[in-house]
Amino acid sequence: MEDGTPRYYKIKKILLEELESGRFKPGDRFLTEKELRERFKVSATTAVRVLNDLEREGYLVRKQGKGTFVAERQEPKAEPTPLPQVTPNGRLIACVFSQIGGGHVVEVIRGVEAVCHRSNYHMILFDSSGSSEREAMNLRRAREAGAGGIILFPTDGDQNQGIVEEYVRQGFPVVMVDRYYPAVATDIVVPDNFGIGYRLTKHLIDRGHKHIATIWGETNCTSVRDRMAGYKEALLRHNVPIVPEISRLFCYERLRPEERYDLLRTWLNAPYHPTVFVGVNGYVATMVATDLAAIGVHVGEEVEIAGMDHVGPYTPMPIMSTNAILPSREMGISAAEILIERLREPQEHRQFRYVVLPVEISANEKSAVKIIGTAPKGV
Repeated sequence: MEDGTPRYYKIKKILLEELESGRFKPGDRFLTEKELRERFKVSATTAVRVLNDLEREGYLVRKQGKGTFVAERQEPKAEPTPLPQVTPNGRLIACVFSQIGGGHVVEVIRGVEAVCHRSNYHMILFDSSGSSEREAMNLRRAREAGAGGIILFPTDGDQNQGIVEEYVRQGFPVVMVDRYYPAVATDIVVPDNFGIGYRLTKHLIDRGHKHIATIWGETNCTSVRDRMAGYKEALLRHNVPIVPEISRLFCYERLRPEERYDLLRTWLNAPYHPTVFVGVNGYVATMVATDLAAIGVHVGEEVEIAGMDHVGPYTPMPIMSTNAILPSREMGISAAEILIERLREPQEHRQFRYVVLPVEISANEKSAVKIIGTAPKGV
């Protein structure tokens, strides 16, 4: 993970290459969750997430009672029907997304499609698979395909800021969704990420928590930094000390299992031992809950889990006592409406829009599932 790419993305990329190279033939039994864990030294959460994504994208198929198999891929016809020509009136928009998977992203896409449907526009979708290099390629492919504008859900980091800046300078409309490049002036649609961090933390403080640990995945995007800022502001306003050890920005997903276990043990044995762990999303929250159970901690009794969104490998997320609910579909609707407005009425000097949509905080303390530790304390 030296280049900063999360383990999940790298593992998925390796498996996709093996599937596309023919190492696994259609109908072959595929790797199990246990085999993935052992091969890549990752948690069950990461292994399940990879398998779920590959199944959702049509590479794998699950057969009840038999296991997971490589899906049959349709062979192209000898004389494929040509694609329809892109119409010259620009009624095609492109969605270039960091990754395709998880309820939040899917709902954003559904929002975009709903607007396209009622507005008689067409949408093409590009999956960057968490890779900034692939994202750069997708941004160019979108224009080559004839898209009149792009809705961009960028990867972690700002490696492609220059491409977006150049597109905007040329008058090619780009709407950034979920997160954005602070140095680029363009249309932006985001949830209230600062509010997520602030309101979730305030709710936990009101319930008596003083040591609130944050667990992060991506680290170099505005959505994460704004949530961190909201979290710290809530602590300061309520006179709760900020403990640097449990409030630093780092990628928990990139750590090896033993590194994660050691980190959690260190925190739990310290004077500032957390009583609640806040995951940046449902996947990270599930990972830390699984890790806590692995070292003998009873999740839901000794510590709680909270999430800065409600999406993860299980829906709904039963392990979280508190979580934020993102306005995902509304984000897609707003982004598409802004982009189509740009395409219909291009104005060189029209002011860009910065849309912040409200979020909800859901408390599930009474219904949260408890996870009993599977190892003796200190193991």
